[in-house]
Amino acid sequence: MAVEEVVVAVADFGPLASAAQLASVSSLLDRLPAHAETICGGTPLDGPGYFHPATVIAGVRQDDEITQSEVFGPVVTVQRFTEESEAFRMANAVPQGLAASVWTRDHDRAMRASRALSTGIVRVNTHGTTVSEMPHGGVRHSGYGSDLSLAGLLDYTQAKHVML
Repeated sequence: MAVEEVVVAVADFGPLASAAQLASVSSLLDRLPAHAETICGGTPLDGPGYFHPATVIAGVRQDDEITQSEVFGPVVTVQRFTEESEAFRMANAVPQGLAASVWTRDHDRAMRASRALSTGIVRVNTHGTTVSEMPHGGVRHSGYGSDLSLAGLLDYTQAKHVML
């Protein structure tokens, strides 16, 4: 996808959790390599609170710090790929695996992506929604186990098999 094809929607969200989180997001953005391009956003908003605008960074590479980090802020990076399978490999080639979003009109592609992406959650044509009936958790450096749902409750139990 060419950078010119990126569509940025207005996001409505609140502040980051703390000054430390805002500083962490800002620090990652301050250390962007020269080949990365800030399409929109990029700097914290003036005023009280810990507000950071939605930020889109294009031209990043797989080994860039921002690609390999969990930003925990309103930042998305854009990387080029030629084949669908390459996109899945790139997405899985990071230390984290909390959540993924797949945006497509193609049901088969959505199902392929859901199987291929190594994350605790895969959302199709949405992001950020969580319901208590479904488990929530990550893989690799994004956590172990789940909260919410029966899967989360099982973390507080210990199964014992007794056979007489």
